[in-house]
Amino acid sequence: MDSLFARHRNTLCLLLALFGQILLLAWQVKSDNDVPLVRVWAVSAVTPVASLLESLRHGTTDFFSSYFELRDARTQNGQLRGERDRLKVENQILKDELSVAQRAQAMAGFQTRTPSKMIGARVIGQATGMGTRSVLIDRGTTSGVRRGMAVVTPDGIVGKVSAVYLTASQVLAVTDPAFAAGVESQKSHVRGVLKGLGSSGARVDYVSSGRKVEVGELFFTSGEDRVFPRGFPAAKVTSVKDSASFQDIQVEPAWSTLAPEEVLVILDPVHQSIPELAPAESPVFLAPDVSLTADTPGNRGTQANTVLDKYRKASEAPKSVSSPSAVPRPSGAVVKPPVTIPPPAPLPPPQ
Repeated sequence: MDSLFARHRNTLCLLLALFGQILLLAWQVKSDNDVPLVRVWAVSAVTPVASLLESLRHGTTDFFSSYFELRDARTQNGQLRGERDRLKVENQILKDELSVAQRAQAMAGFQTRTPSKMIGARVIGQATGMGTRSVLIDRGTTSGVRRGMAVVTPDGIVGKVSAVYLTASQVLAVTDPAFAAGVESQKSHVRGVLKGLGSSGARVDYVSSGRKVEVGELFFTSGEDRVFPRGFPAAKVTSVKDSASFQDIQVEPAWSTLAPEEVLVILDPVHQSIPELAPAESPVFLAPDVSLTADTPGNRGTQANTVLDKYRKASEAPKSVSSPSAVPRPSGAVVKPPVTIPPPAPLPPPQ
């Protein structure tokens, strides 16, 4: 048997192939499919491999394209970050220049309005020690600055010159405990002495308990210390407490919160008046709303026209004549009887 299969193996394989082909042709005819089975088998065998190769190609292409795009994005991000930093620096420089121009304009306007002779100076340093506070300005003896001169800004006093050098001066600040200046309140003109507390605050001493000082009131220099001319803003009242003899008045100096970069040194002081308080706003009278009425057709519908119509109707109404007895007479007056007029005689008949 084995020898029979071995002898006719090729023939049997051919027959089996022919039989299978016939079956497949019969199935193709029955399924009404025009695509050859060989092509179907070939496509079915090649499609998975082609799909795998296409996936690998697409993934590799996306990887390299994303890599190069990320490199470009990183470069662009660095460029944009540098541009942003440059613009920030330019913006800050422009802000500083605008602030300097505004301060210079304020200083020039203040010098024009103030009768005292002044010279501008720039704050170049601060000296803060144990309870002391002072600033250093770039004006000295070469600019005519002397010890004891007042230093101010358009917003208030800063201090007084405590030491003078060739090209610089040291200014004792308002908040220094060694500082003192005569001040006067704006509203009630109460006078006292402004003294520093060593930090950012100050107080006004020697104000008796009977004097009226309100929170929020401004103190101006009084000129009694012969350092600051009269009429410069000094401090603002933050709290007032009564005591046995003198009031405890805490104030906030104008310079403590401003920290100016430019100041003015008063070379020739001239006193000026303390500005008066702005008058309080008086109440404004508003007339009542004129409502429209429709009492009379054709009128303009205002209350004034309505009242006018009432007076017109009253004037057009018939007046009743009262009898003489109804007319009041004063006591003691002689009442005369009424005069009776006879009727006219009838005319004679015609002839």
